[in-house]
Amino acid sequence: MSCAYCDFQAHIEQSATSVLAVLLKQLIARMEPIPEEIKEAFDRAKTKVDGRAPRLPEIQAMLVKSVSLLRRAFMCIDALDEFPTKHRPELWDSLRHVIWECPNIRLFITGRPHIREEVKKYFLGYPDLPPVKPTEEDIRAYLTMRLKKDSEPDAMDAGLKADILTIIPDRISGAYVKPVDREVKVIT
Repeated sequence: MSCAYCDFQAHIEQSATSVLAVLLKQLIARMEPIPEEIKEAFDRAKTKVDGRAPRLPEIQAMLVKSVSLLRRAFMCIDALDEFPTKHRPELWDSLRHVIWECPNIRLFITGRPHIREEVKKYFLGYPDLPPVKPTEEDIRAYLTMRLKKDSEPDAMDAGLKADILTIIPDRISGAYVKPVDREVKVIT
C-alpha cells in the first residue's frame, strides 16, 4: 500500500512526478531486497545532468516494474481535488499507463465531486462508485475533535461551542470540512 496526499498549500511543489515518486518510494521501502533494476535506474538518473532526480518517464517505468513484482498493490491518492489543475492531465495519463501495465494494482482516489468527471474522462469503462459523504454525526465528531485541539480553549464559552456543534452540521457544505468530505473511487 502506498499513499499520497495532495495539499492545496503545497501546490507549487506538487506535480505528477512528485506524487508518483512518493508512491514509488513507499512501495520500494517495503521490498526486501530492493530489485536490482530499480537500484540501477536510480543510479543512472544520478549520473545524468549533475545527479538530477529521476524524471516522470523514469519514475513511471520504475513504478511499473515495482508493482509488477507484487501479487497485488494498492495506491491511494487523497484529496486529488487539491492537486494543481494544470498538472492533473499529466498525472491522469501516468496513472492510466501504470494501471494499463499492471493489472494487479488497485487505485483509490478521494476528492470532491467534480473529480468524478475527470475519472470518467480518463478511465473509461471503470466502475462508478457511489459517493461517500459525511453524516451530521461524522461532522459533529470532526468538530468535537477540532474543538478539543483548540490552542486557546478559554477564548470560547459553552454557548459558542454548542452553536458550532449545532449550526455547522445543519448548514455544512464541502467547503467547511475538507478532511471528511471526499468521494472515494476505486479503479481496478
